[in-house]
Amino acid sequence: MLDSSRDSLEKYLARIAERDDKVKAFVWHQPDEVRAQYDRLPANSKNLPLFGVPVAVKDIIDTVDMPTEYGSKAFAGHRPKADAAVVARLKTAGAIIMGKTVTTEFAHTHAGPTVNPHNFAHSPGGSSSGSSAAVADGMVPLAFGSQTGGSTIRPSSFCGIVGFKPTYGLIPLTGVNPFSVTLDTIGIHAKQVVDAAVMYSVLRGQTMPPIQQSYDLKIGWFPGPLAERADPEMQQVLKLAKSTLLKRTGIEFVNLELPTKDFIDLTEGNNVIAAYEGAQYHRYVYARGPELLGPATRAMIEKGMAIPEAEYKAQVEHLKRCRVKFAQTLESVDAILTFSAVGEAPLLEQGTGDSVFNRAWTSLGTPCINLPFAKSAAGLPLGVQLVSAVGRDFRLLQIASQLEKMFPRQPI
Repeated sequence: MLDSSRDSLEKYLARIAERDDKVKAFVWHQPDEVRAQYDRLPANSKNLPLFGVPVAVKDIIDTVDMPTEYGSKAFAGHRPKADAAVVARLKTAGAIIMGKTVTTEFAHTHAGPTVNPHNFAHSPGGSSSGSSAAVADGMVPLAFGSQTGGSTIRPSSFCGIVGFKPTYGLIPLTGVNPFSVTLDTIGIHAKQVVDAAVMYSVLRGQTMPPIQQSYDLKIGWFPGPLAERADPEMQQVLKLAKSTLLKRTGIEFVNLELPTKDFIDLTEGNNVIAAYEGAQYHRYVYARGPELLGPATRAMIEKGMAIPEAEYKAQVEHLKRCRVKFAQTLESVDAILTFSAVGEAPLLEQGTGDSVFNRAWTSLGTPCINLPFAKSAAGLPLGVQLVSAVGRDFRLLQIASQLEKMFPRQPI
């Protein structure tokens, strides 16, 4: 349960003071300002759903009272004129904004300084690096992320936390620095599903129905046509997750059939759409001076500007067709079990990881959630992903809340 007490807030502040010089999750954090926020909460607002609950905000999301630099020195010291819509909703619900977390530049691949709390030699993933690390290290119970390819699900798997990507378009992106208007979605990072559900309910302005105790579930088994890209250890984890769930009476697995070529094309097309749209939006910064940008961001913009408009439009049309084409199959099951990531968190020098198991789902606009399942032989977290049909966000959260209790989070 989320704790709204002043003592709880002080424990989180102490954790940040103790650990953030090592983890480097925050790019901006002022403890006295955090305390002042708490002191300003009206005494009669304790019934608000997030009263006094600390939340970290990814630094591509505008905050009127804190710098928002989008992970780029091109925006050093930038101060937005208004809060993003999602930040405003959380403040209205009583949340305490703990600060801004490290993001890869423009939520692309140019890594920031954040390390994985489980092993400082490893990456926390990206682009929601700081948010995942902050939750995993106990600095905050909740944090905002975002996803264009796999930037919520993958780092959550690497850091051993819950990561939820809602259905595309259900959460407003006003005040969120865009990378791809066709793909961008706000993400939520949390220690447990019920906390993510509370935050999502606030963002939607709706209350999640009570969690059902019944385990009468039909789950689609879908390692996918690119399953060989997963490490052997991760392939074992997905099979163990299936066998663990099958021990529960009422859970049925069915082999999910999705068009192989379309699914692979969605995975590859996600890169094309993101690069093209990212270049269109950020090329004005590039024009000011490429040296203001990291090498990975410069390369992305140059790649995106070289993509023919006809190729981009063809990929968008394919995405739209697949959203219709896949809908009936996705609606035939309660949830789909698949990979969150190719394996454990990579070493820092190897980058933020491969989003191959996330991009097609992001393109389809489906709600997705990472559940921590086990730990690798090296002691790093390994997660599995549940996916559901478009619009079934609350149902997916209900299912995930039931199933997370069955997962050991221990070495395999």
